[in-house]
This record gives sequence, structure tokens and C-alpha cells, in this order.
Amino acid sequence: MAWVFINQIKFYLHDDETLLAGLLRVGVTTPYQCQEGYCGTCKLKHQKLTLSSSVSYVHEPLLMLADDEILPCCCRVSGVLSLTLSQSILEDLS
Repeated sequence: MAWVFINQIKFYLHDDETLLAGLLRVGVTTPYQCQEGYCGTCKLKHQKLTLSSSVSYVHEPLLMLADDEILPCCCRVSGVLSLTLSQSILEDLS
């Protein structure tokens, strides 16, 4: 199980749940398309909040990612992660 923090929102991910599935489950409507790791529509900035936190990919992304970027559509998280969402997504949460 992993914990995800976004501003005032905090939620957990089930062991076999992708980050995108968890986001959608708690009502965060982030954009996505391919769910395979090649289009980059869902790309977000993240920060690992513990040394033991890790990100693994169900499908290895074809898109080049910076160290602080993640593809929620095809990744699984362990530990604790903080996400940075775009302003438009944050406004939808309000």
C-alpha cells in the first residue's frame, strides 16, 4: 500500500492499483489517453517523501521522463508520494 498527497488531499493506493486508477477512484480527474506509457498526456511531477518510496511501471514508458516526472497511467507506487497537479485540475477539485 502507498500513500499519495496532493495539497489537502491524501489517499492510499491498493497494492496492485496504478496511480491513475487511484486518482480516478478518489475523484481526481487528471487527463489521460493511452494508458500504456507512450503518449505523455497524464505526465505529472512528483516527489518521493520517504527514502523507501519507489515507482515501478507496469508498462515501461516509451516517453522520456525527467527525474521528477511520472506517468500515472502505467505506474505503481510504494511508500509515500507527493504529486504536483496543474492549476486546472486543482480548480476542478475545489
